[in-house]
Amino acid sequence: MIVGIFAEGRGDLAVITNILKGSLNIDRSDIRYELPEYEKDQTDLSVMPEEQHSSWTVVKKVCLERDKIHKFFENPIEQESFIVLHLDTAERHREDFNVLHPVKKAASDSKEYCYLLRNNIIDKMNGWHANSYQGKIAYAIAIEEMDAWVLTIYQNGNADTSAHQRPKEKLNTELNRVLRENQKSILKAKTFEKYDWLSSDFRKKRKFSVCMTKNESLKLFCESLEAFRPIAEGSDNS
Repeated sequence: MIVGIFAEGRGDLAVITNILKGSLNIDRSDIRYELPEYEKDQTDLSVMPEEQHSSWTVVKKVCLERDKIHKFFENPIEQESFIVLHLDTAERHREDFNVLHPVKKAASDSKEYCYLLRNNIIDKMNGWHANSYQGKIAYAIAIEEMDAWVLTIYQNGNADTSAHQRPKEKLNTELNRVLRENQKSILKAKTFEKYDWLSSDFRKKRKFSVCMTKNESLKLFCESLEAFRPIAEGSDNS
């Protein structure tokens, strides 16, 4: 099986890679980083054409134009394939995003809120790519930010981490609390390496299954990946 990932950033690529390993046992060698262009160094981003790095607007552009997605599926791949499209919801209020926003009246509404907001963004993305590639897309929609998914590894208790309005700040607070001094150097590493290390527990099935219970949007993404399990397991047996 070959999986192509179109994500907002390099940290997102790392986290999704580890999730694919923990959920479907897909190895990194079977993953293609389509967006952002991973081979370029971060210092090159300021002089690179926009399409070679990423943000939510570039993910939107890829969906609208569809050339990069079409090229991925057109490439001569002998194995079955699917793609992961990633977006955070943090920019959902922007006029050029323009997604329907459900109302959350209380903390008890959190699961329904995540479900509705995720579906509204998927509907928006389906409109961008004109409902193409049905059955070949898994949507990694992180409520607020991908950091909320990583936070499930480090936050004590079972509270849903998608409830944090600033998950990146909360994650940094928790990391400074739980990491030993000799581990904190990872926080200064390049983005992919940093998030690969921080989310490495997602590769471990037992630990990952616990993390899934701590973030509704993470759980929904993983449940959607189950549609591709027969293909993934078929690839392992071939």
